[in-house]
Amino acid sequence: MSIERSFLLALTSALSSGAVASAQTSLTGRTIRLFAVGDYVLPRFSPSGQLLAISEVLADTGHENTQILILNMRRSAVDTLLPAEAAAKYATYKAYVSDFEWLSDSSLLAWIPDGDVGAAAVTFNVRSKQIMREEHHEGEDSVPPYQPLADSLANLYPDVAPSRASPSDVFGSALSWPTVRVRSAVLLQKRYAGVDDDVWLYRLDRPEAKRILPLPGGPRASLAGGFATARDIIFAAGSDTLGVYRWRAGHLETMMRIPVRPQASKLSVRQQRGDSVWFILRVHASYEPGNNPAFLYDGERLLPLADYRDLADFDVHPATHRIAFVYWDGEQRHLVVKELLTR
Repeated sequence: MSIERSFLLALTSALSSGAVASAQTSLTGRTIRLFAVGDYVLPRFSPSGQLLAISEVLADTGHENTQILILNMRRSAVDTLLPAEAAAKYATYKAYVSDFEWLSDSSLLAWIPDGDVGAAAVTFNVRSKQIMREEHHEGEDSVPPYQPLADSLANLYPDVAPSRASPSDVFGSALSWPTVRVRSAVLLQKRYAGVDDDVWLYRLDRPEAKRILPLPGGPRASLAGGFATARDIIFAAGSDTLGVYRWRAGHLETMMRIPVRPQASKLSVRQQRGDSVWFILRVHASYEPGNNPAFLYDGERLLPLADYRDLADFDVHPATHRIAFVYWDGEQRHLVVKELLTR
């Protein structure tokens, strides 16, 4: 039995519950491409799935730097979109990519922090390898984008604030942290002095609120994000132990629990198609070796993606049957693109 297969069985056993798959055939097949020399992060498929954006971390220089690569699946070739010497100009202390956003198959937005308080939002024409637009951001925006929603919630729930506090400030504090938007409601944790630390579901169309999950642990306890399907809300919350919960038809179910560091976790969705949702629990910092558990929620169960013992990140493109994993190998993160098996 292979090491990877043994680990798969061990993980599914450790996470076993009524809603977590107790046995699973691997969802991956042949290897399409392997990057085993170098340190790679942030694999992100383009809308068509034919291109994969990758950031290569260059830490063996005087200051940490980056370069942006594009893996072209059709040509089985790797193109350099932003070379290291061009990326270095964005650094104050270092330059790295914190996020990618594909605007189309020919347009990619990369966020490049400078290692201080600023960041550059750089939009590339992928075909011509030219910069189309560049914006520089320093610190926080003057008006948070969530403020209109905070004001709307404050009008519906004016009694949420403690004495001499503004309900808009209470909801603004909540919305600056992970929340889950549902069709006509929002799941949140208020995170404001003088109010509870529990997870609540607030209606947006009428004043109706429901406490979904009491969270003991004070400031250590946190809502770590989630997602909504047609009939479920799946979310992660906890302090020293992070639970993944399902809210369905007015009932709460615990799907799994894992030990974590308080307030260091986040549930991040990688792909959603109807009730099928691919997501990862980020329980380690991006620079910290360790395993970030990843799953496919198929509408009923959590199916662990346990191909690698120390998974750092992944992305998936179900339509083209491709999945990309970043995994730790010593002090570096390697990248592999595999065939995704359909069932």
